[in-house]
Amino acid sequence: MRPRSQSPLRLLLKSTLAAALGVAVAHCSKSDPAPAPTPDAGTRTQVRCDGQFSDGTRISVASPTPLGDVPLPDQTFCDFHTFAWNQFLYLTQTVEDGNDPVLPTKPRFLSFSPWYNLLKKDGSNPPTAFPGGHTTLEVSMLDQKQAGAGQDALIDVAGQMVLYDIRFNQPMYDGVVDAGYYTQEKYDAFCNPPKDSPPFTDCQNPQQFWLPWGDGGTADLSLGSIEIKSAWRQFPANDCPSTVMYCAGTNLGLVGLHIAQKTPTHGEWVWASFEHVANTPDCAPGSSSPIADVSPLGTPWSFFNPQTAPPGVMTSKTCDVTADAGQCNLDPHVDGGTGFQQVNICRTDSLPTGGANDANCITVSATDAGPEANSGGNVACLNATLRPQLSGVWKNYQLIGTLWTKGTQPPDEDFWIDIFQQPKDGGTEKTAVGFPNLANTTMETYLQMGSTAYDPNGANLSNANKAGCFGCHNPVAQNTDTDLSHFPSKFDDLEKPRVRARK
Repeated sequence: MRPRSQSPLRLLLKSTLAAALGVAVAHCSKSDPAPAPTPDAGTRTQVRCDGQFSDGTRISVASPTPLGDVPLPDQTFCDFHTFAWNQFLYLTQTVEDGNDPVLPTKPRFLSFSPWYNLLKKDGSNPPTAFPGGHTTLEVSMLDQKQAGAGQDALIDVAGQMVLYDIRFNQPMYDGVVDAGYYTQEKYDAFCNPPKDSPPFTDCQNPQQFWLPWGDGGTADLSLGSIEIKSAWRQFPANDCPSTVMYCAGTNLGLVGLHIAQKTPTHGEWVWASFEHVANTPDCAPGSSSPIADVSPLGTPWSFFNPQTAPPGVMTSKTCDVTADAGQCNLDPHVDGGTGFQQVNICRTDSLPTGGANDANCITVSATDAGPEANSGGNVACLNATLRPQLSGVWKNYQLIGTLWTKGTQPPDEDFWIDIFQQPKDGGTEKTAVGFPNLANTTMETYLQMGSTAYDPNGANLSNANKAGCFGCHNPVAQNTDTDLSHFPSKFDDLEKPRVRARK
């Protein structure tokens, strides 16, 4: 049995009431909330964004150490992107997992608890100690239709549907178990949703369940909550191309990875997204991965078929994604919405060309920076610097962006994000920075900024003017008392799977 995490966990009145009543109810831990230091920009020198943090430390590609927070005091934009790469290196490091009888040698993130080990049917006994059972990637429990607004499937060039997995680290797992919110009945008793309301929509209870944020240390149990979402291509048995991508078994290939981590100084979580480099080309020329007959690896693209591209796309290196002249990122639904077709996908928020050139690698002061602050260049610099240092298939994955809010955010206070929400009484206004409209082409395929040829959202959250993780993961739009995680939405899958894949 593994030791339980010691991460702080709080159950607090929402800020609108806490500000008026001054009440804070501790839950499951007597630890005081971790302080949220204010970055002191400009105190250190960070010349190039090539794997070194502004505090002078450098990530180790060969032997990565997990980080509990973005290094202080500066927390430059480059620091967040470097943090993202560091966590990716750690989470993809090969480990031996005694809880997986099928594939015991695996990347670390697949040793985390799958959502169905944590969440149980009503009346069940509490989950057992982390990870709560076998950690095998169960095809029968993977999701479909997670490429857009909840009912949008992504079909690869071979006509196969992409599948999705969600996992939690031990601090997050223990936090939910200790709070007792591992069944729909127990969660609803806390949330007190309106009668007959759809699952995971609203809570009438004024209290807020804040997930653990850790103590900023580097030990696994010192980390804050980490939630991992991964996207997988399906291949015929024994046909997964294991020389160019990570294959779980012989028929599932990793194409996308979201890493969300809560830290003591960033209660909004730090969001990082990685993709396989052969997923899709960029929608317009002049960027790092232009439209071409084959991917940068010399292999076919996973989600773009040159043979079906409309006339002019291959010569112009441009695939239009707007409503008036859409050529890529089109509506995948057919048969009145009951079926799906393969449509060509391209990336709208592309990285610049130039790799590790001086323009890309230059760092920007955290205090003077605008919302993007050369983030595209910094990520391109990191990718060009770090990927060649990797061996095996992991060198074929790249960071596509990192997202957080400017300044620091206490881990147990409400806030609202200016480009996504209206002001909230008692909440702090925050600005999304880094990649404000971060979208992974395998998970937010149809939610990319500017992609209006098919826009599954309503006018209030249109691809024409806003996109990104915070559009859905925020404490205002999701008034569900569970921080920024959507784990309660999975209760519905236990009783009535709405997007269950077939074995």
